[in-house]
Amino acid sequence: MMSSWPRRLRNFLQRWEITNFASLPRRSEDRNGPLRITTSFPGIIVGILVFTFFQLAEKNAAAQSKDAYLLFVLDASGSMKGEWKGKSKFELAGEILSKTVDSITQSNQKVQCALRAFGHQSPRAANNCKDTKLEVPFSKANASSIVQRLKQIHPQGQTPIEFTLKQSLKDFPDSNANNAIILITDGNETCGGDLCKLASEMASKHIALRPFIVGLGLNDSLKKKFECLGNFYDVQSEDMFSSAMRVIITRVLNPTTCQINLLDAYGNATETNVEMTLYDHHTRQVKYQFIHTLSSRGTPDTLVLDPKFVYDLTVHSIPEVRKTEMELVPGTHNIVAATVPMGTLDLPMDGIQAGAVVPPCIIRRAGEQEILHVQDAGTSLRYLAGSYDLEILTLPEIFLSNIQIEDAKTTSIKIARSGILLLTPSESGVASVFMERGDTTIKVYDFGSVKQQQTVNLQPGKYSVIYRPDKGKQAERTRQIPVQINSGKTTSIRL
Repeated sequence: MMSSWPRRLRNFLQRWEITNFASLPRRSEDRNGPLRITTSFPGIIVGILVFTFFQLAEKNAAAQSKDAYLLFVLDASGSMKGEWKGKSKFELAGEILSKTVDSITQSNQKVQCALRAFGHQSPRAANNCKDTKLEVPFSKANASSIVQRLKQIHPQGQTPIEFTLKQSLKDFPDSNANNAIILITDGNETCGGDLCKLASEMASKHIALRPFIVGLGLNDSLKKKFECLGNFYDVQSEDMFSSAMRVIITRVLNPTTCQINLLDAYGNATETNVEMTLYDHHTRQVKYQFIHTLSSRGTPDTLVLDPKFVYDLTVHSIPEVRKTEMELVPGTHNIVAATVPMGTLDLPMDGIQAGAVVPPCIIRRAGEQEILHVQDAGTSLRYLAGSYDLEILTLPEIFLSNIQIEDAKTTSIKIARSGILLLTPSESGVASVFMERGDTTIKVYDFGSVKQQQTVNLQPGKYSVIYRPDKGKQAERTRQIPVQINSGKTTSIRL
């Protein structure tokens, strides 16, 4: 939507964001997190609380082409009569709001605005904590109506912020559109409202909440009340306040992009071709699924995401890698990194023919009992770099401990082609196959009752067949027959 803004305004916003906000220190250590700017100037706070009433997005591009509905919620309580530089805080907020609405409606035909006020219908002494009203509903080209109504409102009452925000959710005509609430207030809730509790309630009702808070100076105790909602800017002049409003509006309306870097062991974004799922953190609903892709220039694809959700990311490597509570900065390009150094486990096996049954290999983390994955012989798969235990389900089973898989390298474990043992009984009996492993004799296979010709696939090596005929059923008639099994060959024994 940026292209619909006048060129001079676009250039101004881009220059402003780079040379001012982006150069100021952040309060968060996360380089991808929202920017917060702190100064010490008394005045007003402006919060943009973006609520999305959502269903699962079908297409990224389609989500960005939806109509936008911006609801301005204006504090008209008695505290807004406080003076600043010859004007009341309410007058200043009204003037900036009028200019903002006029600029938006002239430059973007897909945006509709509305005005809700609170604290203006009853005097403070009435203690009316339900004093809120939708003054100008959503419609196209209603900037003049909003400007005119602003001139008729006079601050006087209480400050029911939480109650007003709950009522505001009913004002939007399209729950699937890009809906935003822009709150303009001095930040002092007087009706016992709890914004952190409100945020939790919205999450429990599957309504994503994404705030931006901008103010002309807030004390530390007041700032803490808004931290659970999001991040804020404190600005120190009227011009800077107006510019901040334009930057935030731009961020709300512009596409939000994300680049997910899958890092190797050296911190380079070289890993790719891995499935990824993005969940809504609050509901665990799947919002997006991608197969990670690198462009021809070797950079990860740019994804267009809805910024109004807090995401949990699962990278479906083996084992999986997860990142939780990812918040995107709207209207900007976000970079998310996940460390996923992977190497390859190759299980070659000679003589595999089409349709042949191949032995599976159970993969576990070294020293753990939980099955991580099952890989067939004759295949190659990538795993996170680390140490693994392998159990290859041949006869007999092959156990390999602490197999190291290194980043960007292939670890090859060759599985010998089995041979075939063919038993032909001259009379019915009971037969089993044994082998020596260290100082222990173990049973490899139990034929049970043998009445006719039977076969079994065995790994190459030395075995013994233990056989006792049914006739007479005497233990002393048991026979032990040594057997040598060779890879790819059949060894016959007549009992």
